Amino acid sequence: MGNLWWKWWILVGKKVVETAISVKVLTITALMIVSTVLVWHGKVSGGEWAAVNGGVISTVYALREGFKIARLKKNGGQDREKEMV
Repeated sequence: MGNLWWKWWILVGKKVVETAISVKVLTITALMIVSTVLVWHGKVSGGEWAAVNGGVISTVYALREGFKIARLKKNGGQDREKEMV
């Protein structure tokens, strides 16, 4: 039981690191920084900030989930254990 617990935490840690260094996270972070600076300088309104950031973030994650589903269908669900973490 203890070994399984540590294995699970190692898999979770790997997933967190992979996600943190992925292109999508870096892109979203850069977008948030740039758009926040634009709001501070009065170049865009808060509503525009929310609409753009919300739209981009939801599109990125929708595409990510779509690609996951496509990969699972292609592999016949064999990657299911890996995708659950």
